Amino acid sequence: MEFHPYEAFDNNEAQNKVWNWLKDAFKDEEGIAYYRFPIFAKFGRLIREPDILMIHKELGLWVIECKSYFIKNISGIQGHEWQMNNWYNETETPVVQAEDQMFAIKSKLDERRESKGKVNCHFKVALPNIKRKEWVDTGFHQFPSCEGVVLVYEDLTPAAFKKRITEDSQKCKLSDEDWKLVKGVLGGTLPSKQPRNIPTGTPADNPLRVIRSIESKLKILDETQQKMAYEVPEGPQRFRGLAGTGKTVLLAKRAAKIHIKYPERIIGLVFFTRSLYDQILELIALYHREMHPDHIDPDWTKLKVLHAWGGRSQAGFYYNLALRCGIRPKTLDTVRSEIGSGSPGEYFEYTCLSLLKDVIANSAKILQEVKDDEINKKVKAILSLENDEVLSHYHLIEDFFKYSIKLNLIPQFYDVLLIDEGQDLPPIFYQLCYQSLLGAKQIYWAYDEAQGIGSLIIPDSAKMFGKDTEGELIVDVSGYYPGLIQKTHKLKKCYRTPRLLLMTAHAINMGLFRKGGALQGVTQQDDWKDLGYEVTDGDFKDTSVKAGKTVTITRPDHETPHPIDQKDFELKDKTGSALVIKTFSTEDEEIKWIAQQISNDIHLGLDPWDIIITALSGDDEKKYFASIQSALKQQDIRSHIAGVDGNPNIFRQDNCVTISNIFRAKGNEAWKVYGCRFQYANQPLSWKNEEELHKRNEAFVALTRARAWCVATGLESLIFDELEQAINQYPTFTFPAFNKNSLKRVTEDDSDK
Repeated sequence: MEFHPYEAFDNNEAQNKVWNWLKDAFKDEEGIAYYRFPIFAKFGRLIREPDILMIHKELGLWVIECKSYFIKNISGIQGHEWQMNNWYNETETPVVQAEDQMFAIKSKLDERRESKGKVNCHFKVALPNIKRKEWVDTGFHQFPSCEGVVLVYEDLTPAAFKKRITEDSQKCKLSDEDWKLVKGVLGGTLPSKQPRNIPTGTPADNPLRVIRSIESKLKILDETQQKMAYEVPEGPQRFRGLAGTGKTVLLAKRAAKIHIKYPERIIGLVFFTRSLYDQILELIALYHREMHPDHIDPDWTKLKVLHAWGGRSQAGFYYNLALRCGIRPKTLDTVRSEIGSGSPGEYFEYTCLSLLKDVIANSAKILQEVKDDEINKKVKAILSLENDEVLSHYHLIEDFFKYSIKLNLIPQFYDVLLIDEGQDLPPIFYQLCYQSLLGAKQIYWAYDEAQGIGSLIIPDSAKMFGKDTEGELIVDVSGYYPGLIQKTHKLKKCYRTPRLLLMTAHAINMGLFRKGGALQGVTQQDDWKDLGYEVTDGDFKDTSVKAGKTVTITRPDHETPHPIDQKDFELKDKTGSALVIKTFSTEDEEIKWIAQQISNDIHLGLDPWDIIITALSGDDEKKYFASIQSALKQQDIRSHIAGVDGNPNIFRQDNCVTISNIFRAKGNEAWKVYGCRFQYANQPLSWKNEEELHKRNEAFVALTRARAWCVATGLESLIFDELEQAINQYPTFTFPAFNKNSLKRVTEDDSDK
């Protein structure tokens, strides 16, 4: 049985005892047990959370309400009302409470046809501090409302507990498929739209049939996704997740849950890609309405969706913090004038560094009173920096972080911060977030190092937060919180992108088939496993590298949940290849071909909304996108250039094909994606101070935007040889062995081990 504590155990001794006895009693059974499973439904206008909820394949669903009463606390029972002595309340209704919770969950299961009526539901009240003799001597055992419902100490020890639950169960007869669906509905689902209608007479091989079939599948949360969505750890927590594993959706769901349970807390969900703003707002509102007893929208004054930078026209973490610190926020134009040319990542990094530098300057008098020579020395060094020296002397300001925590230089006003797209944010940003938190420092961040197109830093806790004045990690994400809540989760099942596209994206990203060898990646069996792969042959030892041996990897079926990749997918033969590659002699040829292909797509029935055109960053990008838009117009196809046409926060427009640079495309998806200018995947731009790693990360993003099909186009280049090798070798990849010494960037992360 799986055991999921969604929150840290409190001081309720009864709950702890019963949870441990349950674990001992049912550890070898098939099922799932939850501590503090969230139920958001109207029952007495209260939001219910059963102390313990167990779902068993044969014994059905059980709600166990645990009470710490001693016999002396109960003076009498009248119907469902218990009169209490020396207790928090004069009366209690534990049986009604357990029954309400059980019916709330039954209602949740019956809302969906997949699970309606398939699970028998039960409830009990557990009193581990009361012995049977005490209970019988009072005569409480004879009350109809208690008979057969209350479990006392002797009923709760592991063997007796299992016996009572087994004897009192109405057995279920669930097939393996039913059991999978019931667990999925109980654990939660991802948002889905009503499957689209298919016009009569649509051919069997039409892509619309494939799309409808995928849309019809129930999108249930897996075990790790459930934990990420519902857990509320008492301190920092990190999520390392591949593209398409649902990081944004799950952060939104967690934010909504916390807001409903703790409506007075100030919560911020921070993101980096501006075009995600409306999407995240919609997701949070969707989950909030779904879970809230009154089905209302969030209080956006308490639950804030924040762009990392922000400005007057859009809420942002940096912008709000600067104002709180009494400092004028910097704009992009200001930053450009102060440090000259740079990448978006460098501009934002400089902005955050400057904020802390300004805070130190404003606190100079306070710092002088500290009478600490080391602090004073660092302050003088930091304040002597000119604007254009800030980035090159990053270490001075970053090193001061540990002192600024102790001195409370940054105002603290957030209770919880959730960070999406963490790979694009610099360490100084995390440090500002950490300092702005109240209390237990509940900061939860999600990232995928393969999507770091603005930064190549892997956001582990040592790099992000550093060490304190005693040399200990300021944020340690190894191990567990009380109740075995993990401090790090790893999401490796990609639900968005078919296996061929994901594996190819990783091959291009790492350079597995690159002439000259791989550039980045992992070299340990466990790290490949964390990415969802299995090393079937070879290793990454020095001797293997020197001998020129090869390594073979594959992505097992159990790590591949996309419908197209399932053996029983009914339209497998009609789907076609998930990846098509096409090269051209000129970009004019490429653009004309893409416009014609999209005209064909729309003629087949695809909606323009189903299509994204994105391109790896290259020379004359504005001109390139304008040419695509013109070519589409000649085909009578409307298009929208994200960030250029209309509101910069809007990624899509109705009845328009979306054209987007790779930065705005990140975090978005479409059924069919045209990934253009792929020749730039191994051609870094000198005027942007890029490395090939940046470009390969861009290629990864382009390939993984697709929910079903991706067309990779560009001028003739060696990168297309790598793409062809991936297609030809699939579903296993064999490539030359490499090790840490031969890589330019090692993406292994040992901070949680």
